[in-house]
Amino acid sequence: MGNSVVFDKTVQLMQDRLNLNSLNQQVISANLANLSTPGYAARELSFDATLRDAMEDNVLHLTCKSPQHRDPVDLEASMKTPELVSTGAVDLDREMVNLSRNNIEYQYMVTMLNKKFTMLKQAISDGGM
Repeated sequence: MGNSVVFDKTVQLMQDRLNLNSLNQQVISANLANLSTPGYAARELSFDATLRDAMEDNVLHLTCKSPQHRDPVDLEASMKTPELVSTGAVDLDREMVNLSRNNIEYQYMVTMLNKKFTMLKQAISDGGM
C-alpha cells in the first residue's frame, strides 16, 4: 500500500491487526488440535502477553536490552514476526476463551475496515458530482 493518500496509516494498522489475528487463530487451533497429545505445551503469541502486562500496569516501558528485541518504534517489523512462548499444558476452557476473543477482535477489525471503505466510497461518489 505504501504512502498512498487513499490507504492511510489506519488501513495499514487494520491490516496488520487482521494478520496478527490470523496468526493467533493458527496458534490457538494448534493448541486445540494437540489437547490430548502427551507432553505438548500450549503456545501463545508473546506480543499479546507483553501488551496485556503493560496495560495492567498502565505504564508501557519500551527498551531494547537484547539484539533479539525489536525496535519499539518499528511497529511493522514487530507485527510481522511475533514470538511464540510456551504456557504449559493445554487448558480447553482457556483456549476456547482465546478463540472467542480472537474471533470478536477479527470481526471488529473487519467491520471497521468496511466502514473505512464505505467512507472512501462516499467521498469519491460525492466528490464526483
